Amino acid sequence: MRVTKSEMEINLRSELVSEMTVDRIQFKPEWVHQKGWKVVPVETGMSFSAEDIKNIVAGLQRFGLSECFAIATEELDPLPICYVLEITEEDFREFNRNCGLFWFFLTDEQQSWAISCNNNYNLFAGKPELLESMLGKPIEEARAEYLSFATALAKEPDDPLVRMAKHYADL
Repeated sequence: MRVTKSEMEINLRSELVSEMTVDRIQFKPEWVHQKGWKVVPVETGMSFSAEDIKNIVAGLQRFGLSECFAIATEELDPLPICYVLEITEEDFREFNRNCGLFWFFLTDEQQSWAISCNNNYNLFAGKPELLESMLGKPIEEARAEYLSFATALAKEPDDPLVRMAKHYADL
């Protein structure tokens, strides 16, 4: 994992994220539809679990992907806000150690997949075959797991986590 220091590269990557998202965190429904993507929320503890890392790396490698970038979606000054990761378990573990407590968006230059990380959940996104490969399970199973998690935490039927889970299931 290496830090990106070039303002031009950081701005270009930030623009790629802005094309895909409403607020640098939530995916634009029209973008998701246009690309034929699905989005699945995944429970998070402010980082990727060891199982998540294994599945993400194996899934991306299975599709021939070898590099991605991670860009902060919150202010981190004076910390670095952009990194390049090799699609390896080692780099994803290093990303967890250095960035797991912060909000980041991971994708590649071709925008062939993405993960939006925040303190409540991670949003895994991509074409269905790639997404299932990254999740290590069928999309509907992953969605059901998250909805069960969100519902168990909900204090009211219209809880934001439940609403978000249903929003992405309807896309």
